[in-house]
Amino acid sequence: MFKTIAPVALLLAFSGRAAAVQCAGISFFGEDRNPDDGQNDVLPLEAFPNADAARDSFFAALTDVSTEDFEGDNVAVGDTEPVLEFPGGVSAVLTGGEIREDPPVNGQFAISAPTYFSTDQDFEIDFTEPVFALGFYGVDIGDVQGQLSFLAVQLDNSTCELEIPHEIDGPSGGVLYFGYIDLAMPFTRVMFRNSEGDRDRFGFDNFTISLRDGIVLTDVPSAAPTPFELCAEGITNADESICCDAGCGVCGGCDCALNPGGEALCCPGFIFATGIECVISSDVACILDEYIPSEESECLV
Repeated sequence: MFKTIAPVALLLAFSGRAAAVQCAGISFFGEDRNPDDGQNDVLPLEAFPNADAARDSFFAALTDVSTEDFEGDNVAVGDTEPVLEFPGGVSAVLTGGEIREDPPVNGQFAISAPTYFSTDQDFEIDFTEPVFALGFYGVDIGDVQGQLSFLAVQLDNSTCELEIPHEIDGPSGGVLYFGYIDLAMPFTRVMFRNSEGDRDRFGFDNFTISLRDGIVLTDVPSAAPTPFELCAEGITNADESICCDAGCGVCGGCDCALNPGGEALCCPGFIFATGIECVISSDVACILDEYIPSEESECLV
């Protein structure tokens, strides 16, 4: 059985450590659960449609992408500080793990076989010039309770952070895709935090970047849309501040959790708490405008 998380562009509001600054760019995420439903000794997924859909949405916003799949002569199995080479002259140093080779180990495997990056620590990527977009596949993330967070060091040396919304303590061998685009604040370095370092090992593959002239954001409206333009495939609550899934029938109401889709798709208060904002017309279960959660507002339909 797959875990499905809407693989479309979304703005993620980070609400973790108080010192963290919210990343304001556009994020893409999709995740597929391994149906073996076991730990470590699982077969690699043959297909990961949710992750691939997130990658496709990410790529759709880009006209020029460069991907490092660890299959070139610039990296070798066992490298602990591989130099990543992207077409167009951009390179980067990856530190905090090592290059491994299939066969799969404890749920980790390559997306572009046979090699991938493996780590049970915090790690980082230092770029030779600012980049505006980064995407990657993650494998076996969070099965031993590790939470993966993404941090971008921007041109002014400020840092923003996102907690990637993957499953925690699920079966081994799941696959996710995460992409991030920020046209306003390019970044020269990205860091990844593993809350269970030395306990939870993750695999990564197919790191993709794009520079400013390679980003078009064709799926993201340039003019300020109305709530109904953004929520074209969903339904709004009474004050048009939240977009629910159309299958709910109504958005909100005191018994919204009992509607098809449950509170995650039908209850404005729950949706507001996720911090996920609507970005494109197909987004649902997202925030359209300022919402003031209260018992009274939750019961409005």
